[in-house]
Amino acid sequence: MGKVRFFLVLIAVLAAGYGAAAPWLTVYQIRDAADRRDSLALAGHVEFDSVRQSLKEQLNARMLRELDGELEQSPLAALGAAFANLVVDGLVDSYVTPAGIEQLMRGEPPAPGIPDSSPPPAPGEPAAERRKPFSDARMGYRSFNRFVVTLTDDGGKEAEFVLSRRGLGWKLTAILLPLD
Repeated sequence: MGKVRFFLVLIAVLAAGYGAAAPWLTVYQIRDAADRRDSLALAGHVEFDSVRQSLKEQLNARMLRELDGELEQSPLAALGAAFANLVVDGLVDSYVTPAGIEQLMRGEPPAPGIPDSSPPPAPGEPAAERRKPFSDARMGYRSFNRFVVTLTDDGGKEAEFVLSRRGLGWKLTAILLPLD
């Protein structure tokens, strides 16, 4: 009976340890997939619809803040805001690709709709001088179901990559850009 209890406690401790470490493992897998430019593996860790929606909401909110005074003064400003929403939606759709997310993880602005076609370096060959994905990033839990990777660019602005618990795993569900 003592051995059974020991193994049950051991299994519970190992399961709890894996559960606590799972988001760090997911970040490592995302970073590795981006470094290898494996868009299929990267896509397996990203909920693209959620990421697109979060970016569209952020950009549209910023645009409305900037146009707030103009909307009251000019009736054409409302038409311009509606048109700008369409432009934002199109831009976000072209940016949120595995290649675009990889570039954001490096702290670089992504080129819209243009995949990074440069091949990964051959084994043993030094990689080009590019920042590693999530290099110098801070990461940690914000809540039981939310894990955030914070990346600071060269200008000191912070972007947050939000991972959310999905069943037993974690997925990238939002990117919070520095919009100031």
